Amino acid sequence: MEFSLRREPKSAQPKVRLDGAQRLKECGFILVLAAAVFVMVALLSFNPADPSWSQTAWHGDVHNAAGSLGAWVADSLFFSFGILAYPLPPAAMLGGWVFLRRRGDDEPLNYTILAARILGLFVLFLTSCSLADLNFDDFWHFSSGGVMGDVTNSLALPLLNVLGTTLVMLFCWAAGFTLFTGISWLSIVDNLGSVTLRATTWLVNRLRGDKVTELGKPAVQTVTESDKVTDAAEPMELSDLRRFTPSPSVQEVPEDRVSAAPSTPIIFGGQALPADDDGKTLDDPEPNLGQWQGVVEPEDEPTQPNVPLSDDAPEDETLPPWQETDASSDGSVGSEGSDESEEVASEPVSHETTYGNQDGLSELERAEQAAGAAEDDEDPFQETIRKAQQAQQQAAGLDHPFLVKDEPNLPKPAEPFPTLDLLDPARKTASQATREELEQIARLVEARLEDYKIQARVVGVYPGPVITRFELDLAPGVKVSRISGLSKDLARSLSTTAVRVVEVIPGKPYIGLELPNENRETVFMSEVVGSERFKNSKSPISVVLGKDIAGEAIVTDLGKAPHLLVAGTTGSGKSVGVNVMIVSMLYKAAPEDVRFIMIDPKMLELSVYEGIPHLLTEVVTDMKDAGNALRWCVGEMERRYKLMSALGVRNLKGFNEKVKAAEAANNPIPDPLWKPSDSMDETAPTLEKLPYIVVVVDEFSDLMMVVGKKVEELIARLAQKARAAGIHLVLATQRPSVDVITGLIKANIPTRMAFTVSTKTDSRTILDQGGAESLLGMGDMLFMPNGSNHPIRVHGAFVSDEEVHRVVNNWKARGKPQYLEEITHGDQGSDSLLPGETPTGADGEELDQLFDQVVEFVTESRRGSVSGVQRRFKIGYNRAARIVEQLEAHGVVSSPGHNGNREVLAPPPPKA
Repeated sequence: MEFSLRREPKSAQPKVRLDGAQRLKECGFILVLAAAVFVMVALLSFNPADPSWSQTAWHGDVHNAAGSLGAWVADSLFFSFGILAYPLPPAAMLGGWVFLRRRGDDEPLNYTILAARILGLFVLFLTSCSLADLNFDDFWHFSSGGVMGDVTNSLALPLLNVLGTTLVMLFCWAAGFTLFTGISWLSIVDNLGSVTLRATTWLVNRLRGDKVTELGKPAVQTVTESDKVTDAAEPMELSDLRRFTPSPSVQEVPEDRVSAAPSTPIIFGGQALPADDDGKTLDDPEPNLGQWQGVVEPEDEPTQPNVPLSDDAPEDETLPPWQETDASSDGSVGSEGSDESEEVASEPVSHETTYGNQDGLSELERAEQAAGAAEDDEDPFQETIRKAQQAQQQAAGLDHPFLVKDEPNLPKPAEPFPTLDLLDPARKTASQATREELEQIARLVEARLEDYKIQARVVGVYPGPVITRFELDLAPGVKVSRISGLSKDLARSLSTTAVRVVEVIPGKPYIGLELPNENRETVFMSEVVGSERFKNSKSPISVVLGKDIAGEAIVTDLGKAPHLLVAGTTGSGKSVGVNVMIVSMLYKAAPEDVRFIMIDPKMLELSVYEGIPHLLTEVVTDMKDAGNALRWCVGEMERRYKLMSALGVRNLKGFNEKVKAAEAANNPIPDPLWKPSDSMDETAPTLEKLPYIVVVVDEFSDLMMVVGKKVEELIARLAQKARAAGIHLVLATQRPSVDVITGLIKANIPTRMAFTVSTKTDSRTILDQGGAESLLGMGDMLFMPNGSNHPIRVHGAFVSDEEVHRVVNNWKARGKPQYLEEITHGDQGSDSLLPGETPTGADGEELDQLFDQVVEFVTESRRGSVSGVQRRFKIGYNRAARIVEQLEAHGVVSSPGHNGNREVLAPPPPKA
């Protein structure tokens, strides 16, 4: 077959040179394309920390790939349109392309259609911004719908509410879509209905076909009327009968590869779909013959049983299902007695397909025997390789993305401290009550108090994120105790979960009534960390707690606290509050400024901080190691006091300033506590800056139960003296009972934080007053700062596990921790005992005061019996037995033998 190329006439060929208008169009399109690409790069590489229109008073490197101009453009677009700024560059490209393609002036410009398109585009953009503002969370510090969405919703929400505004915007969006595109929604609905009907019909037919195949019925092919006439007219010859003789097939045909047509018509929608004249159903007008596996006798050609068939050629007769083979294999049908072999590429075993099997074994049995022989002849080296591959796959299965593991290749950040983009941006979680609603609640409070014969007038309303405080002016002669005793009755009458009565408001002659909001807001960590109060705090151990009822961030300095006691039941937000304090210090302090010792009995809450460079030791989970860590803190406190005394300063800040001044003058201060016997060096080491040490105990009650009274003594010593040494405690417990929070601990830890507790007794244990039992949970707390007897209602900030992991990985990328092994595995002998501490045994038990004298007596007399110790020191039997057991634990005497005698293992003392 020959092909000829048709040459277009000269007039039909496109012009190479452009006229003036077309040149301006192409240049304009190039400029629009460049501007769109520039804006898209600026949007995709936007960083909220870059200096821009809404971010000022910041000087540093610009992270935006489009430079400072790109940062300003992206910030302005996000501020104006929210997430709808992303489709602007592609829309500009598309508009420029459409304008460029309109080269000629053949088509007249329809100003009506142009005006409709412009109006539709404006309506589409306005409604999209409004819907994005209503239904999507804010990102960074921008609204999801920008200023356009905020303004539109501020006008619509007071009139239509959220549901009404959403419905109106959806219908307006549909109208704008029709105005802009000219596409009718009726045609869209018709096309969707047609596609749905066709898909449902195909699915029903497919399911009916699969059921017939699974039941094992023979595959029946629909034939034409002429085929039926041919079958009825022509008699079947002997060769045709031989073709239908069943023969066992070596290759088993999967059921899903056998194509079977149902013998009954498909029922859909209450009507039967009959087959047409060509044997095709209505829903499949053009069947794919390459996938067809049935057998149909052709109309015009006679039956030829000995002709080889290919995949795409029709077969002669309908074969029974046990004789159908895979369409992808190359099969051949031979005459009677033929022994032609057939090789299948997908099978490793070659076999023969015959129609008359003369042997005693079938082809299937032969194949099974051949496979078994192949397995027996397998190389043992191949078996070893296969087992190694299976073990490798099992090991690879342990590398799961949800498993916590170290990431050694984290890029080192350029900023000195973590940035706010590591935290989730604050978003609107609830709508505040209107002025009319608050006025209505105030009148209701006055009416309910009037029911109990209490005259009061609401003089102030202060709505907060979680609760609203109503300040009441009581009538003369009304006692506050009457209202405090009616708190539960007021909660019932006002249909709220709890009502807290603030008996004294500092600086005001009123009392407070705190009612929970109908829709509480979530205080995000990024809000309080990004507040001016936290940024302006100079202390490296400044911690954020949350927001007060006025919405102001609450920030406290651990240096002035100086220790913090946290209590709350399970689920009250206690652990989240501890995490908020730790993360806020990670945003404020470098490892050379603050170091942590974390004790986590539950092995869950603080283990996420494992590996940050601020840690002095690994997160302590063994409570016996926790006792050693506290003892090391006491020893470090005593050492720091000696250093400060030698330098004549009163606190750690003065010490660090003096050391820094000496280093600046190139005259470092030698360590005044150094002794030549301490090290191999001949000169004393110089003093360096000492960091603050924050000891965080997540579950203080477990520590008390396991280690015992010794922990109370160590914590009491730290609480009394560690403030000036720069060591601060954060103790958290979910069981604020008097046996855990003892009077000695409470007297030395004045700063307390109470989350929701079970009873009023627990509230009095932690705060010395009630109120914590009426909190709402989920971070709602009462904070009592140092030097105040009036707790502050604070709504704790929320930090998620993902945010904590991001901040921790940011610090892990900056460096590795330098652990001190002596903190948890220090020497516990008599030489390492702290002043005023009694020696302890191997199991942590305190040694008897006569222990050293008994050791001297036993080693000299070479007798280690209980009765001998009892008679020599004139003590009771139980005490003598306990001392002998301590001698055994320290290896002085052996365990009792079969006759009860003990052997003295320690050598006798040297003779003078």
